[in-house]
Amino acid sequence: MPRPHYDAPPRSGDTMVPYGNEPSKLAGPRPEMKKNVRLVGHTGLDGWGDTFQIQVREGVAYVAASGACGHNGMTVLDVSDPSKPKVVHRIVDKPSARTHKVLLVEDALYTNSEKVPGADDPEAVGGMRIFDLANPRKPRFVNWVEGEGRGVHRPIYDRERKLLYCSAFKEGCRGKVLNIYGVGDPFKPELLGQAWIEGQNEAAGEAPSWDFAQVGWGCWLHEANPWGNYATCGFWNGGIALFDTTDPRRPKFLWRHNPHETHGWPGAYHTFLVPPGGEFAVVTTECVTMNCAHPPAFVTFYDMRNPLHPLPISTYHPVEIDPVSMRPKDMSWCETGARYGAHNVWLDMRRDDPVYIVWYNGGLRIVDWSNPFQPREAGYYVPGGNAEKYCPQSNDVFVDRATGLAYVGDRWGLGMHIVEYTG
Repeated sequence: MPRPHYDAPPRSGDTMVPYGNEPSKLAGPRPEMKKNVRLVGHTGLDGWGDTFQIQVREGVAYVAASGACGHNGMTVLDVSDPSKPKVVHRIVDKPSARTHKVLLVEDALYTNSEKVPGADDPEAVGGMRIFDLANPRKPRFVNWVEGEGRGVHRPIYDRERKLLYCSAFKEGCRGKVLNIYGVGDPFKPELLGQAWIEGQNEAAGEAPSWDFAQVGWGCWLHEANPWGNYATCGFWNGGIALFDTTDPRRPKFLWRHNPHETHGWPGAYHTFLVPPGGEFAVVTTECVTMNCAHPPAFVTFYDMRNPLHPLPISTYHPVEIDPVSMRPKDMSWCETGARYGAHNVWLDMRRDDPVYIVWYNGGLRIVDWSNPFQPREAGYYVPGGNAEKYCPQSNDVFVDRATGLAYVGDRWGLGMHIVEYTG
């Protein structure tokens, strides 16, 4: 059986893929589709409906902009009445550095700052920004965390160990590496250690440890999540990897596993997550092309009972796929002029929670993985399109554990939907 075909080369650079005038067979807005999910509220964020990462706490939502509609910054909303979300504050950032990630770290709020290639702005700073939340509805900037190169792409908080895992640039290295910060005082983070895949550190003379013919120079860290004394990492085109962070000042590489190299699976590895107390992992890739030019990204579940030997045991796709092309048999999902495939998962899930994952024009998908060998779809919510955007590009999901409500943001302008799983 041949490998799946790629109608465009695998992406080696940034995740910021612009939307163009891609061909579409949609003649008008697609209707809302749902199963075991009800819509509670919706907001267009007063014109800032191109959203990225979402955080919610005690009736306040912090929503970073994706930039797909030209916005860069953060919108703060009062969601104490989730049926009527209300914009209460906005932070507008310059376009020279993306600030599309937002993260609650105890009493502080972090955003990333990732300088845009080629942007001519001497005042742009790559790294992270820290805001004080003494007034939760009006974050106050208090500190920069200046990084190397273009800065930081994505920070992840380890609540148990008070560490911050960041995909970040390092001078002399190709692509992003792992930065570990101590945040015992979240307003004064300390860089403790760094790690990367052998071959990234060009300045040290390292040769690629991956199949260069398959991957090229496109192997870099997208995201690192805590799992006890390990960091579980998704590497762009490089698969998943595990680092021992027992001593966060000296993280140790343990292994890397990459079906993209060995089998031609989608390569933009995004998330490798073992929920607290769990022994099974949720692994996702990210869809980075329109109209299924690459095989669409999907979810793989791994048995991690032997941490040194990861074993894939099952996959999840919302619709039936062709085993050769690895694309939907119903190709209408690939004819919308947009992305179809997996992206972000709810990262704060526990081992007994369902998987909440967004699927671009496939909306929000909720997966029961109580038996990880046989995951099943438990519910979904696909927002309807409008006169400008005929289908959604569901981009991020955050579940507020206090209310059970899920906040689903759209990448290209359809705003934020607040929904409740009723299954």
